[in-house]
Amino acid sequence: MFSNARLGLRQLVKSPGFTLTALVTLALGIGLNATAFTVLNRLLLQSLPFRDTSSLVRVWGTSAQSKELSQSPGDYFDERDQSTVFQALAAYYVSPTSSLAEPGKVAAQSTVLGCTANFFSVMGITPVLGRTFTPQEEAHHDDVVVLGYAFWKKHFNGDPSVLGRTLRLNGTVVTIVGVAPSILDDPLLFGGGAIELIHLDATDVNRGYREGTWYNVAGRLKPGATLVQAQTEMTAIATRLAHDFPKTNAGRGFRVAPFPTDNQGDIGRHIIWLIMDLAAAVLLIACFNLANLQLVRATARSREIAIRLALGSSRMRIIGMLLTESVILSLAGGALGLLVAKWGNDYISSYLNFPMSMDYRVLVFAFAASAVTGAVFGTVPAWLATRSDLNTALKQGSRGTTGERSRHRLRQVLIVAQLAVALILLTGAGYFIRGIYRITHHELGWKPDHLLMGMYELPNARYGEHGDKRSLAFGEKFRASLLQLPGVEQATITLGSPIYGIYAGEPFYIEGRTPPQKGTEPHAYSDRIMPGYFATYGMHVLEGRDFTDADRPGSRNVAIISQSLAEKFWPGENAIGKRIGGPDPSKPEWSEVVGVVNDVRGSITLAQYETPYQIYRPWLQSSFRWMVISMRTSPDPRTVIDGVRHAMAKLEPDIAIPMLAAADDTMTSQLSGLNLTRRLLGEMALLGLLLSALGIYGVIANLASERTQEVGVRMALGAQASDVQWLFMRNGIRLALIGTGIGLLCSFGLIEFMDRAVLVVPGHANLDVIGVALFLAGVALVACWLPAWRATKVNPNVALRME
Repeated sequence: MFSNARLGLRQLVKSPGFTLTALVTLALGIGLNATAFTVLNRLLLQSLPFRDTSSLVRVWGTSAQSKELSQSPGDYFDERDQSTVFQALAAYYVSPTSSLAEPGKVAAQSTVLGCTANFFSVMGITPVLGRTFTPQEEAHHDDVVVLGYAFWKKHFNGDPSVLGRTLRLNGTVVTIVGVAPSILDDPLLFGGGAIELIHLDATDVNRGYREGTWYNVAGRLKPGATLVQAQTEMTAIATRLAHDFPKTNAGRGFRVAPFPTDNQGDIGRHIIWLIMDLAAAVLLIACFNLANLQLVRATARSREIAIRLALGSSRMRIIGMLLTESVILSLAGGALGLLVAKWGNDYISSYLNFPMSMDYRVLVFAFAASAVTGAVFGTVPAWLATRSDLNTALKQGSRGTTGERSRHRLRQVLIVAQLAVALILLTGAGYFIRGIYRITHHELGWKPDHLLMGMYELPNARYGEHGDKRSLAFGEKFRASLLQLPGVEQATITLGSPIYGIYAGEPFYIEGRTPPQKGTEPHAYSDRIMPGYFATYGMHVLEGRDFTDADRPGSRNVAIISQSLAEKFWPGENAIGKRIGGPDPSKPEWSEVVGVVNDVRGSITLAQYETPYQIYRPWLQSSFRWMVISMRTSPDPRTVIDGVRHAMAKLEPDIAIPMLAAADDTMTSQLSGLNLTRRLLGEMALLGLLLSALGIYGVIANLASERTQEVGVRMALGAQASDVQWLFMRNGIRLALIGTGIGLLCSFGLIEFMDRAVLVVPGHANLDVIGVALFLAGVALVACWLPAWRATKVNPNVALRME
C-alpha cells in the first residue's frame, strides 16, 4: 500500500499539467459542495441544544390558509388548563424591537425573548449563573430578566456580581436574576436573532384576549404519551374553543409536531436542498472531466502498463496503482476544497450576518466526497487501462496507442452524461434565478424612495394594551411632533406596514350575502392606520376618501379596501357605502367602506401570500402600544433619523426606535438572502457550464491529437481544411445533440416537479428550457470547433514524419 502511494506520488509529480488541472477541478467541485453542505448543516441538520428533545413538541395554530401560526394568549391558557398529555406547556415570543437602557445610557434596540416562568424547564435549559423565573414571580407580575450569555460577556465583562442589578426594558425597571447558557446566542435558534435578554412576560394580563396571535407554544409530553394522543386531545380542545368563541376561533385548529430544528419553512428547505443538489451536479460534472483526463493519461501510459504486465505484474496490482493515484489526487483536492469552502463560508456569512462554521460533519462530508470522487473517476479508467493488448501496446512508440475503441466509447458516454447533467443544472438554477428576479422586481404598489420607517413598543404598565386612551394620546402627540421636523412631508402611525408585513389576516363577510361555511371564508390582510398613510406610502385612493381625524372612538366604524377586493365582491359596482364585517358571522362588526385604494405587495419573501386582499381600518378607533412610524421626506430620509430620535426622547427617553432606517436600506437587507441565493445559483451554473465546455473541448482536442498522422495523410492527398474541420466537428455535434436531448427531457421533468414543490416561485416557461438547451449546445459546438480548427493548421510534412 505504501509502495503504491510512493509510486503514485512520483507519477503525479512527473505529470504536473495533469496533476494541477485535476487538483483545481477537484478543489472547485469539492469546495463548492462543502460550502453547500455547510449551509445545509447550519440551517437544517444541526440538532436542538435542549434536553431530551424526543419529548419536546411545538403546538402550532392552524387555519385554512396556514398550518404554522402563532397563538393568542387566550388559546394558550385553555390548552394549558385543559390538556392532560403534557408535563407542561410554555409560551414565548421573540421581540427584536424592544428598547433596553442600561443605567446612565441611552436606550437602544434589543432582541428580547418574552416567556412564561416554566420556559426554561420545558426547554431543558439551565442557567450558567443565578436562577430562572419562579411561578410566584409570574403570578405577581415581577419584572425580572435573565441575561443572554454573549450580552453578559459584552456589556458586563462576564461579571458574576451582575445578579440583582437593574436595567430599563421598554421603560420599565427590571432586575437581573440569572445568565442563560450560550446556546441561546445562536441567531437561528428561535428565528429572531441572538437573544440578549429573556424577560418574564405577564401572560395573564391578556388571558382572555384572542383577537391577536403572537405566542409560540412549546410543550413536553408525559412519559408514554405520543404525538397521536396529543393531536387527538388538541383537536378536541380546538373544537370546543370554536364552539365557545366563534368570533375568533371558528376555523382555527391546533397541530402538534416535534419541535422544529430549523425556522426555514418548506420553501426555504426546498431551496437549500436544491442548492445542495446543484452543487452535487457540479461535482458530478467534475468527476466526468477527471475520468476523461484519466482515460487520456492511461492511453499515453499504455506502453508503460504493457511492460509492467509483461514483467509479471498482475492486473489488480496495476489497477491498485492507478486507483491509488486517483485517491491521492482526490484527498489532496479535498484538502484544497476545504480552503475554497472556508472562503465560500466567509462570503456567505458576510451576507447573512451570522457565522457559517465548519464542524465535524462538514469535514467528514468533504473527505467522504473526496474519497468517493477518487473511486468514481479512477476505477473505470484504471480497469480499461489493463485491458490493452500487450503485443499491440509493446509495438507502439513511447507516446502510446492511439486509443482503444472501448476507451473512446466510454469517453463519449461521459461527454453525453456531462452535457445532460449540465443542462439539468442550468435549468434548475435558471428556474430559481428567474423566479427570484420576478419576486424581487414585482410592482409593490407603494414607493420606498424617500421613506423613513421604524417601530417601537410602549410599556404595558403605563400604556395598556389595544384600545387604551393612553396609547392613543401618545400616538397622536408623537405624529404631530414628527410632522414638525424639517424635511418631513407626511407622517403616519400604523400597526403594520408593507415592508414589515401587514399585521394579520382575518376572515370577512359581505352584508346581505349568505356567509360561507366555516373554514372557507375569504380572508384579507388587515391593518390599522392613521390619516396620511396612503400619501406617506405613495398609494392612490381610487374611490371615496382617506381616513380623517374624525374617524375615532365613538364614530361609526369605517374601512378602506383594496382594489382587488372591490372588483372581486362588487364587480361593476361602486363599493363605497357597502358594509364589510367579521370575524364572527353571527355578530359581525360591520364597517362601512369609505374608500378603495390600489393593491400593495408586502415584504419581500418566498412565503405564499395567504390572500391578495387588504382591509384598512382607523388606528384612532383601536390604537395599540406597538406602533410603526413612517415618514415621507423631501431630503434623504437618513438625514432625518436623529431628529426622529430626539422627538421620541422628549416624550419617552427610555424608548428606542428599533429598525429606524430608510425603506430602501431595509429592503436591501431583506433581499440579501434572496440575492445571495440567486448569485450562488448563477455561479454554480456558470462553473458547471465551464467544466462541461472544458470536458468536450478536451475530448475533441485529444482525438485530434491522436489522429494527427491521419490528418496529415488526408491533407497530403488533397483534403480541404473544411473537410478536416467537419471530420472532428461531426463527432462533437453528435455528442452535443444526444447530451442536450437527454438533458432536455430530464429538465422538463425537473421543472414540473419544482412547479409542484415550490409554488411561490414563478420561475419557468417551456421556451426558457429550450433556450437553455440551445445555449448549452452552442457552447458545446464552440468547444468542438476550436480543436477542429487547430487540426486544420497541421503541417502535412510534419504529420507524415510522426511515428
